Formats: sequence, structure tokens, C-alpha cells
Amino acid sequence: MKKLDINQLININEKRGLPRTYQFKQFIRFFTLFLSILAIGYAVWVILQKVDADSSRFTKMVPFIIIFLALNTVLRNLLTLNAITFTKENIIFKFLAKKKVVIAWNSIHKIVLNDGKHKTIGIHHQNQSENEMKIFEFSMSFPNMLEILNSIAEMCPKAEYDEFIANVILSEEEKKWE
Repeated sequence: MKKLDINQLININEKRGLPRTYQFKQFIRFFTLFLSILAIGYAVWVILQKVDADSSRFTKMVPFIIIFLALNTVLRNLLTLNAITFTKENIIFKFLAKKKVVIAWNSIHKIVLNDGKHKTIGIHHQNQSENEMKIFEFSMSFPNMLEILNSIAEMCPKAEYDEFIANVILSEEEKKWE
């Protein structure tokens, strides 16, 4: 794990420039999808070619278990957050098999940590088309989370933060010390 220099987080949007994209390593994501689809194909082949009425119960069940686990992996990789793009006007959350979510900077009101079974970041924002408050959640396990949170805080200085997020992002006083 590489060590993070605190100076990199100060004025990160100015230093790194916009637009900027953070994403999961594409090779790993597509390799996992490929292996999962291959496992599903092999399990279907085993069911159609090797399993018959005389096969043991174990031989009949294992291909279905493999299909279930591989299908779970495929769906998780297709439906979870794949990339976050920062632009001057908004933040864009992209998925492989879902519609992207675009949130304007001026519509973000609050950012909180949702501390459930899976730790997620919740962005409370005003949906401009429907004029209602919405919450978009994404996993804390996304790469470069400190940079992402500090970039969002820089672009939304008036947003409210819960205790955890307020401790993670650099405050104006901390920026002056560096």
C-alpha cells in the first residue's frame, strides 16, 4: 500500500485538474467477469453432458452451486460502481450495466458515512428534475477514497458532514498549516 502525502490532498482539484476519473482496475474487473462467465458455461455443459439419472446427488448439485456463485460475481461486477468522474459542473458515478448517476455540485447538501453491514458514503442531494431530496450511496472500498472525499469537499464547501467525514477531509485550518 502506498503512503499518502497529506500535501497531495490540499487543493487536489487544482493540482490534478478537471475532468478527472477514478476507477477500479479494468483488467481485474473484466478478467473476473470472463472467469465467472466461463465457470457458468462449464457448469451448464456439465449439467447437459455429464449429469444423468445415475449420477450422485453431489454431482447433480455442484454445477448449480457453481452457477449461483459465478452469477453472483457477474452481477456484482456489472451493477457496482465502476468509475467516478469529476468535472467542473458535476460528479458522475458510472456503472458497467446501470445508468450513470450525475449529481451537480450545487445540489449536494450533506455527506455521511452509513455504518451498516457494508460501510458506504451517502451523498444527500437535491434532484433538480423532480425537486426532491435523494441519497446516492457508494462503497467505502472504492480506490483512492481519501482523494475522492477531499475533492468532493473542495467542490462543495457549504455541504454538511457527519463526524467521520469531517475528520477525514482536510479543514481550512489544516490546509493553512501545511
